[in-house]
Amino acid sequence: MKKRLASLLLLISLQASAGIQVGETRVIYNGNQKSAALSIHNDTDETWMVQTWLDNGDASKTPANLPMQVIPPILKLAGNKDAILRFIYSGNGLPGDRESVYWINVQEIPPSAKQENVLQIAVRTRVKLFYRPTTVKTTLLKEAEALTWRKQGNDLVVTNNGPLHVTFGVLTLKGSGGKTWKTEADMVKPMASLRIALPAGASAANNLSFTFINDYGGHTEIKDTRIQ
Repeated sequence: MKKRLASLLLLISLQASAGIQVGETRVIYNGNQKSAALSIHNDTDETWMVQTWLDNGDASKTPANLPMQVIPPILKLAGNKDAILRFIYSGNGLPGDRESVYWINVQEIPPSAKQENVLQIAVRTRVKLFYRPTTVKTTLLKEAEALTWRKQGNDLVVTNNGPLHVTFGVLTLKGSGGKTWKTEADMVKPMASLRIALPAGASAANNLSFTFINDYGGHTEIKDTRIQ
């Protein structure tokens, strides 16, 4: 019985792994370009269908009439082959003084199972798409360094006065005597603030270091930032 259960779990695990792989963890669409692109790859030997669309951050909703479109919205991808998704901005509807963000959805549709009693799970991958207008001349590193931090009650508040989104990795808060606390945060939007719950005891912190995700999907560290 145990061997049969183990075999079933292994089969489910194999069937649940993503067959369609995406080439990047984020896409930067510069306003001086006609389009942006994302490569996808069929990592199996069989032909799969792929459906693609954009959303505003709510994975449960598919908004209509967005000023950004993905082409093609559906495609057939042969085994071990690549395809390119293209993103095209209509030219109207997005602010010109700051970056905008959408989420790219890549929904795989696997072929019918050739065996009976096989559980197939179609994996959906979501990747951020950042549209950066031509009027935005700064860099993500400069904007991450310019963030301001302050404590407010049991929260740490980070304020972004710049035009770019900053997505955080790990925050390391530091107090006197070398005491440190680690926590995580999400993304602070342009011209906005983000509240982050302070770890227990971290109200004594007066300095922090943090990582943010750069344009290439890697992590860049900013050290020794003062907490007001």
